[in-house]
Amino acid sequence: MKGKGLLIQFMLVFFIVTACITMLSGFLGMIFLPEMRFGYEAFLSPPLFGFLSALSGLITKSKKELSIKQMLFRELLQLMLIEIMVFGANHMFGTSFGWQLSVTLAIGIAVIFVLVYVVLWLNDRNSAKAFNAKLAEFQKRC
Repeated sequence: MKGKGLLIQFMLVFFIVTACITMLSGFLGMIFLPEMRFGYEAFLSPPLFGFLSALSGLITKSKKELSIKQMLFRELLQLMLIEIMVFGANHMFGTSFGWQLSVTLAIGIAVIFVLVYVVLWLNDRNSAKAFNAKLAEFQKRC
């Protein structure tokens, strides 16, 4: 995928991840840290994580076609990188979690990761259906 398609995929990942991280942060905060309150700077972390997560997608890009094993390995590597990024950034900002919140956050990040790939797959599937429909229409005319 090149140019415009890559940019659109990057934007899709960014917005999906940002929305999901915002919701995950809110739910986990209400459950595990209901007494904590944040300033406006807290609004900057979901877009930062969204941008870094979308950027980490470069791990799965390759000039040659990858086998299923190679792709799964790269996606697992990407997920681990995102987990390290999120926990590392929180640690850098002085936030520490108990084990329950850490496990829940790690699972939540993995669910968001899978959700992003499902949405991308659905988007690609719809694009392919539209392309095939136009191709069939073109073939009928010729």
